[in-house]
Amino acid sequence: MKMPAMVRRRMPTLLVLALVLATAGILQLTNANPAASQSLMLISRAASSDPGLDPNAAVWNESASIDVPLTAQQQAYPIGGGSIATISAKSLHRDGNLYVRVEWTDATQDDSTLKVENFSDAVALEFPASASATVPSICMGQVGAGVNIWQWRADSQVGHGDPSERYPNLWVERYPGDGPEFYTARAAGNPYALADGGPVQDLVAASFGNIGPAGSQTVQGQGVYQAGKWAVVFARPLNPGDASLTAFHETGTTDLAFAVWDGSLSERNGQKSVSAFVRIHIFPGDAGGSATPAWLIALGLLVGLSGLGVGLAVIGTRSGAK
Repeated sequence: MKMPAMVRRRMPTLLVLALVLATAGILQLTNANPAASQSLMLISRAASSDPGLDPNAAVWNESASIDVPLTAQQQAYPIGGGSIATISAKSLHRDGNLYVRVEWTDATQDDSTLKVENFSDAVALEFPASASATVPSICMGQVGAGVNIWQWRADSQVGHGDPSERYPNLWVERYPGDGPEFYTARAAGNPYALADGGPVQDLVAASFGNIGPAGSQTVQGQGVYQAGKWAVVFARPLNPGDASLTAFHETGTTDLAFAVWDGSLSERNGQKSVSAFVRIHIFPGDAGGSATPAWLIALGLLVGLSGLGVGLAVIGTRSGAK
């Protein structure tokens, strides 16, 4: 049977369309878009067991990681950072809680800030606040589009302790007392000075210079330094019950950005390595389930569409020969 003339004329267009569809399908299913970090997708699947706060928990082997590029913070004073090139991230969820594990290379373990010249290693996750109407600015959000920040600090995890414990040989000729009023930061309620608050701070911001503690502290975290790397796990209920904080939903997707500080390089405040926004998707399926891998689906799509293209080409060739 001879192919209609209209179909023969449109054969090149059909072949190009098949190729475009195959390419788009592969990029979407494998998350292999090289354009920018905004194209990265962090998938959070249901864990087969409770991850807890242990970065070395075996259940993390069920989760696929993404590597997010970092650059120096250059948008607001004090600018700087950029010492950390990438950060690796994984995510799981279980029993109404979201878990995010991050890991990065750091040659030094900086977890003491008792001296004024010491600065702590730290890492932070940033999400759009639930009340945000638009995607916020990557640096502390803006009015009408605030952000919710989870910051873990190595020194807060170790605890500050009493100066006499850290410096047992110190000697003071006369000191008026040892009551809480003489520990001024603790007396003022500075969260960095209150070790019992844990190593993670739950923060909110809506522009430069107005970052502060959230109304409730719902985030937990724990870090481990080993083999020249930090690994930190954050955990928080999917729904914190606070409209100013990010709420997560199964099958939902939101934005996520990262920041890392290297204490040995005196990085603090705006001097940090930062990422662009990536996407995090809460997927209802089990992390250890038998779902078909994305690469296998993409391969099947490629083979199928390529076969379609070849078939159309053969039909066109035979029709043109008749």
